[in-house]
Amino acid sequence: MTTQDAQEKSINMVELVHELAELLREAKDDEAKRLLTRYPKLVGYTDDSGRSTIHFAAVGGSLPLLQFAILNDPEMAHKTDDLGWTPLMIASSAGRVDVVRYLLTLPDVDVKHTNSNKQTSLHYACSKNHVEIVKLLIEADPNIINLPDKFGATALHRAASRGNDVIVRALVSTGKCSLDRQDGEGNTALHLACDENRGDVAILLVNRGADMKMLNKEKQTPLEMLKDPELRQKLLNLKK
Repeated sequence: MTTQDAQEKSINMVELVHELAELLREAKDDEAKRLLTRYPKLVGYTDDSGRSTIHFAAVGGSLPLLQFAILNDPEMAHKTDDLGWTPLMIASSAGRVDVVRYLLTLPDVDVKHTNSNKQTSLHYACSKNHVEIVKLLIEADPNIINLPDKFGATALHRAASRGNDVIVRALVSTGKCSLDRQDGEGNTALHLACDENRGDVAILLVNRGADMKMLNKEKQTPLEMLKDPELRQKLLNLKK
């Protein structure tokens, strides 16, 4: 047994993993690197959720430490935690643009990977209103747009519900977006935009050809879910 192995055996590696995670979440890269330099095998250790150095680096946006982990083990680039989250998915959700951009240059990173909820990196980027990351992901693979999660929701459903017309426009402008796709409740993106009173998004979707007469499982059209009579009239006027 080497001196290094003896040291690592005598300490609690689980505690060190938690310490490393905290350092990276707080963007204390220098301290994190010193810890990894002292305990090199820490790179591959996971916490009780299956997350390791590369996942923590993705959360904190530490590109140098993420690259260090991949250099140590290239398989880390697409390593999943216990719920199926990859570094790309984590960085997309956390809004770490530089990390996402770097990961998308790697050959084995799967943009269409889904986690235990069948959600993609794009689902999370849309939910969190990360416009630049959305654009990077759909540029990498526009076919990701219509992938449904376990609730039947696509990225467009997420963006419409959040009311982000910039993201909705980016999705629709690819020409690959299924405007009237229904989720598990039978709702289209227009249903959700109307239900949340997202006027700009609703107008954009109708102008792009979204069907105002689609029925969800409650037998409601998008307009019947609207609470704003003025917006309802605006949408009706678009079809005159």
